[in-house]
Amino acid sequence: MMHYLLVSDLVSEAEFEELMEKKSREYAGILDEVTIAMMVVDDLGRSHIKIGEIPKAGTAIVSFYGKVLSIDGPKEIPMKEGDEEPGAVGTLVLGDATGTTSMTLWDEKARALLELHEGDVVEVIAKPRFGRRDVGFVAMRESSVEIVETKKPPKSETLEDPLEVKVISVYPVKTVEKRDGSEASLQAFVVGDASGTARLISWSPEIFADVDEGASISIRGVVRKEDDGVIEYQASDSAEVSFCGHDISVLTIDAEDADVGDRAVISGTVVSVSPVRQFVNRRNKESKVKNIRIRGKGGRVISAALWAEMSDMMVIEGDRIEISNAEIRPGKFTELELSVGYGTAVNIVSSAEEEVCIDGMIHLRQSGLTLENSSGVWIVTSKRRLPEPGTVVSVIGRASNGRLMIEEWRTVLSETSPLAAGIQETIKNLENKI
Repeated sequence: MMHYLLVSDLVSEAEFEELMEKKSREYAGILDEVTIAMMVVDDLGRSHIKIGEIPKAGTAIVSFYGKVLSIDGPKEIPMKEGDEEPGAVGTLVLGDATGTTSMTLWDEKARALLELHEGDVVEVIAKPRFGRRDVGFVAMRESSVEIVETKKPPKSETLEDPLEVKVISVYPVKTVEKRDGSEASLQAFVVGDASGTARLISWSPEIFADVDEGASISIRGVVRKEDDGVIEYQASDSAEVSFCGHDISVLTIDAEDADVGDRAVISGTVVSVSPVRQFVNRRNKESKVKNIRIRGKGGRVISAALWAEMSDMMVIEGDRIEISNAEIRPGKFTELELSVGYGTAVNIVSSAEEEVCIDGMIHLRQSGLTLENSSGVWIVTSKRRLPEPGTVVSVIGRASNGRLMIEEWRTVLSETSPLAAGIQETIKNLENKI
């Protein structure tokens, strides 16, 4: 039975049938088999979820009801040597009031799409892919459940004209495993124009080899995808990239005026930074998050959650910050919260810099390497090799809002020297007084 798949990791098929027989006796045999199976599944802690909950599902199998929004296929796949008959493939898009999802069906399951029509409602058992809206097909049957309202299905179109955008952020090229087991190179970018920001994906990173952050580019051969208001661009393998002869402005909104659904560059001033918090996510993997609060020009404060690698970014109070292409949603502790993860960009806007010559000791703090003396603490960065923690150095660089870009440095004392120990003791005493 289809519903047993939802709890196959909890009970054996024989135990499931026993529970169904017991449930049937409880209701004097007046319930049909499907209703009994659903009640047993619910008793075991597994129940139907809304489509909008799929990307955050914490189980290997989910079940849901969806209205058929579109059917693509079935399309015949040419026979290969050894095949007894041609294959088939089809895609089904389903929706409810909370969201949409798609799934791909193969061969006989794909041919069964001929029996469905737009507007039908089906009950689905599927494998979710954490963080993604699409699911892997397991089982499906038609249902009498009514779904009146649905989200709009995703749209996809190949742009006839070149896409002109400014590159806000360039992610490193990474190797990913495709569904067929082969490997491919993937690179993501955050881009924007006067209408807002979006993520750009390329499976041929070599096309963008000469593209840096801040460049205004024109791309021919782009597919535009829109799903529930979120836009993503995908460059084809034959895309052509050229540099624009003008600067492209990007929609920027002050934190004072930001609202749910905005996809833009959100700017503001950092007023608080929490420590990085480690946790285990729903995929049972270790992750981390750092929460910051941002104030707009009029005093309104919103929060931002910096997830995973984004939490490693050095952010301190007083920073003027720009967050691009983050999801904005109602917050728990402030009116709004920005979710900052993969596909977003964070930029610290530099204030006036001062050329300095400073002596101090290098420390390794949670925020990164710092230079500390009796006058203050600076987070240090450099395009060259940085000093080792525990050494006393004399540096020449540029300081701005608690940051120090080191241009030159030399070791003055080692960690074991009496003077170095004295400096370290002075810093500890100052910390204790704060």
